[in-house]
Amino acid sequence: MKKVLAIVLICVVGVFANNAFAKDVVLKLAHITAPGGMLDMKAQKFAELVKEKSSGKITVDIYPAQQLGNIKELLQGMSMGTIDIVQEAESFMDTFDKDYAIFGTPFMFSREELKSSEYIKEVRERVRKKTGIRTLPGFAFRPAFHLWTQKRQIMIPEELNGVKLRVWQAKALVDTWNGLGATAVPLAWGDVYLSLSQKVVDGMVHNIVQVRDEKFYEQLDFCTKLDFMQLYDVTWISDIKWQTLSPEDQAVLSQASEECAEWFVDYGQSLEAEAQQQMETAGVTFAVADRDKWTQKAGMVHKELEKSGLWSEGLLEKLNK
Repeated sequence: MKKVLAIVLICVVGVFANNAFAKDVVLKLAHITAPGGMLDMKAQKFAELVKEKSSGKITVDIYPAQQLGNIKELLQGMSMGTIDIVQEAESFMDTFDKDYAIFGTPFMFSREELKSSEYIKEVRERVRKKTGIRTLPGFAFRPAFHLWTQKRQIMIPEELNGVKLRVWQAKALVDTWNGLGATAVPLAWGDVYLSLSQKVVDGMVHNIVQVRDEKFYEQLDFCTKLDFMQLYDVTWISDIKWQTLSPEDQAVLSQASEECAEWFVDYGQSLEAEAQQQMETAGVTFAVADRDKWTQKAGMVHKELEKSGLWSEGLLEKLNK
């Protein structure tokens, strides 16, 4: 009788123990953009895929619009383990490794070249060891970046002379457009519409969807389609949190990240087509330029950027082999 009771007790304890290790997982995902926007939709899709692939075991709670801090604070939070997951442009990682700058330089890479790059895996691993921030698989490319101007269509770099272009503050971006012949003017996002309307600048560089959403096209006449830079978002996870997850949960997050990135590319392309049609109806003229002419001239600027120390010496040669 005692043996029977002992066996029953062991079984009961085993059940409780197994239940203790089978707890659901709740993860906090933070990003800096507005609820309902293009990037928030990506976060929601990621959460949906994680829930589906884990059969409901893993829940991802989303905190948009800097609710948990600005991008600097979010990266610090992941490093410390107080924030689980963040989604944003990988270019923000140049704070931790200057070689990231080469991947955000205009007219440098195609999407396929970035996706197959072995070197970017090296840089990601260096950053993980340094910061405790792990990059999950997948390249969520944002809609393509193009050249927007007032008054006339710009088809070749030589036609840029005297054109003042709004850019964001990034050395690779400023120097490349200056090198192509424009006058690059770094301006805050909130100042763009007024600057265009007051002719402080004659144009800008950005993607079709956000030019439409912000109504910048009301102050623009032409779009030269160049697809000049591959800006993409990634999903980061705190390595501290990662190490607490089972191999099965880790696999779920990796698969969801990769599938979410592929979904986002298709989603962005559908938004592009819709946005272009709306702006054409409003009077904006679109034209496709010969990208090779722009790439060749930008190549001379790339060499100067390397000489300036923006990324490691010899990296251009290494990546072009």
